[in-house]
Parts: sequence; C-alpha cells; structure tokens
Amino acid sequence: TARVPGEVVKIDEAQAKITLKHGPIKNLDMDGMTMAWAVSDATALKKLKIGDKVTFEADRMNGRLTVTKIEKTK
Repeated sequence: TARVPGEVVKIDEAQAKITLKHGPIKNLDMDGMTMAWAVSDATALKKLKIGDKVTFEADRMNGRLTVTKIEKTK
C-alpha cells in the first residue's frame, strides 16, 4: 500500500470516520477527490484537526474503504 498525501476536511470520532481531500490512490484505482473514510484505529483521530496535512494508507477492509494508517506531516 502506497502512502497518499491528503488534508483533513472533517473528523467524526463518534462514527470513527474522517473526511480527507486526497491525491490518487493507486492500490484502490482511485482518482484524487474529497471523501469520507472509515478508520481502523479511531484513537488516531484524537491527534488530528481540520486543516492538518497528512499522509495515509487505505485499503478495503470487510468491504469498506478504510484508512489503515494516518499521520500528520509537517
């Protein structure tokens, strides 16, 4: 899985979801866009805020598009 650059648009801790504006994601054959993602580790959301630049990895888990790793960039 490739690391993808993105920007946090919205955080929904209650639903363990994050909305990201992101570049193309090759392993999911996806163009750049803004969309909501499920997050495999909801505690990762506590370290982020709207407007943060991030890199993340995403994959299909149980049929859902899911962010599997995310970290803030400088």
